Amino acid sequence: MLKTWGAWPLGLFGDFLQGNCLLSIENSNLYTVNVDGRRYSSPLPSKFPYVMLDYTVKASRDNPPTKGRKNGSIEHQVWENCLDDIKEKINPLAFKTWFLPIKPLSFSGSELTIEVPSQFFYEWIEENYSSFLKEALKDAIGPEARLMYSIVMDKSQGQPVTIELPHQSALPSAFSASPPSSPEQTKAAAEFERNLIRFETHLNVKYTFDTLIRGDCNSLAFAASKAVAQSPGQNAFNPLVIYGGVGLGKTHMMQAIGNTVREHRPSSRVLYVSSEKFAIDFVNAIQNGKIQEFSSFYRSIDVLIIDDIQFFSGKEKTQEEIFHIFNTLHQSNKQIILSADRPIKDIKGIEDRLISRFNWGLSADIQPPDYETRKAIILSKLHQSGVNLEETVIEFIATNVTENVRELEGCIVKLLAAQSLDNREIDLNFTKSTLKDIIRHTTKQLTLDTIEKAVCRYYSITPNDLKGKSKKKEIAVGRQIAMYLSKLLTDSSLKTIGLHFGGRDHSTVIHAVNTITKKVDSTAEERKKIDEITKRIEISSM
Repeated sequence: MLKTWGAWPLGLFGDFLQGNCLLSIENSNLYTVNVDGRRYSSPLPSKFPYVMLDYTVKASRDNPPTKGRKNGSIEHQVWENCLDDIKEKINPLAFKTWFLPIKPLSFSGSELTIEVPSQFFYEWIEENYSSFLKEALKDAIGPEARLMYSIVMDKSQGQPVTIELPHQSALPSAFSASPPSSPEQTKAAAEFERNLIRFETHLNVKYTFDTLIRGDCNSLAFAASKAVAQSPGQNAFNPLVIYGGVGLGKTHMMQAIGNTVREHRPSSRVLYVSSEKFAIDFVNAIQNGKIQEFSSFYRSIDVLIIDDIQFFSGKEKTQEEIFHIFNTLHQSNKQIILSADRPIKDIKGIEDRLISRFNWGLSADIQPPDYETRKAIILSKLHQSGVNLEETVIEFIATNVTENVRELEGCIVKLLAAQSLDNREIDLNFTKSTLKDIIRHTTKQLTLDTIEKAVCRYYSITPNDLKGKSKKKEIAVGRQIAMYLSKLLTDSSLKTIGLHFGGRDHSTVIHAVNTITKKVDSTAEERKKIDEITKRIEISSM
């Protein structure tokens, strides 16, 4: 029987109806289908994708209909109807920016697949326009509508690479069950729903080790986290305490452990909770007489992850509960993972017996990322978004946002959003203008140290190499270029430059300047090299 119209259009073309069939639109509210002499009727949907109101279409598996479509293929017709709906609900600029670039790719059963230009595009639509999409799809296809995204990950190297992701708001309906038919079933279903909510892991699936950049700033914490994820509770790092400043990736690293455990041990109970939520739930449990249930719940967890434990400071009752939960889990070889914004010993207002237990395992710090790690973080974020940026833009951001990984990622998100709205190329000037509230444009005084760092970074050598006595070609050339640029870009005397670069006399500096000047005048490759290093110095001085 034709009961669900969402599966009907594809069926008309041979996947649902078999044999010869005749479709008749009797009026604006009813359609009738005859299949080998049998007659079926059903109400006509409010937005019928084929707009066939005044004629009939005869179809069979060998001869599908080719007329009656508003705009070519089925997927285009369905998407056009969605656009008509969405256009009425959002402002014209947003519609032009976020919906016109989308291309419908295919329509199968009740599932529409659309192509979006990048991962960032997909995330923005899901975050800001998901409800509009859901309603439009429901009107255009039916209650069983599903949406799939095909995401172009890289257009810069020939054939685009695409991945497919489901429309997030469509997921719950795919797992919805029929209503229970008895009071006992109703009660069991309600209890099941409560348990699902109660044992929600609160993990963000985006936080994985694959998307976490490892550098000198976090190498110990990274290695320890991987070890804990492989054998939770069966290692020497219990508890594992990760500490560091705001926005350095502590939460990402802890949740990556949880996600890895869930992937390899699906039956494990993994819980991520902030210290604030733990404290609030504890107070609510006391007020509602549910303290026994609260304690039993936390004692049943296999991997307990608590973020920002410095907020337990001064909360004596909460600390007492944590103390007993900690003892139970640790004695049962359950894994405990904690984070703080400072070393445990420096947190005031935490009981000594808790401090002692928190120090049973390993404490690993995360420092602000160095330049190379910051560049790697930016490149990783760009890759996830399917976008490329000029090297000068990447260097500008990596040079000027130095303390906070979250701020680095925020810069990329803001740039991509501004570029999508303005439809402009992201160059250095556009970047400076867009990020002016994040990156303060104060011109720094150009120093010999700035030149030294830029040259060392270019040649992958250290300041000690530059100031030492090594005569290796890359070091000797780097030293001469550093002296040349110091004379060219600063007011420092020959004597000052010589002293800075290893205590050399002024004649050595004169020789270096003359040597590089001749190379620049005679070789295009040398001029290009000097220009590139000079540009890096300018970026560092912005």
